[in-house]
Amino acid sequence: MERICASCGKAFLPHPAVINVLYQRYCSDPECQRARKRKWQKAKLASDSGYRAAQAEAQRRWCNKNPDYWKQYRQRNLEYAERNRQKQRERNQRRRMIAKMDALKMENAIIPGRYRLVPVCNGVIAKMDELIVEIGVISKGFSAGAQIGP
Repeated sequence: MERICASCGKAFLPHPAVINVLYQRYCSDPECQRARKRKWQKAKLASDSGYRAAQAEAQRRWCNKNPDYWKQYRQRNLEYAERNRQKQRERNQRRRMIAKMDALKMENAIIPGRYRLVPVCNGVIAKMDELIVEIGVISKGFSAGAQIGP
């Protein structure tokens, strides 16, 4: 019974070793298998805090062992570095504002809302460890002993 690959959309015959052919949704093409693994890892990172912590720790260890990796990579791959710079300019333009060191000089500089906190490891943004936090306004008359929230 032929199946349609969830990645490339082509028909394929499931592997005979798979007991329930309904479970096999990807063909054997290496790019489709990479897509399957990426999807699995994304779901695993979202649902398993132990796995997420282990991956973050592995990333930190790798960053510590290879502190100049990205600098050397950009030097070896000039087209990649220029494309990345251009893409970053586009992302910055969409955001319209990037906080600079002097951005907090204005009054009420922090606007209430949800923010992504992304740690930086040796200058490399570690996306797997990002946190989403919500910042709210507390009035000047608020006492430290008052209860926050419901």
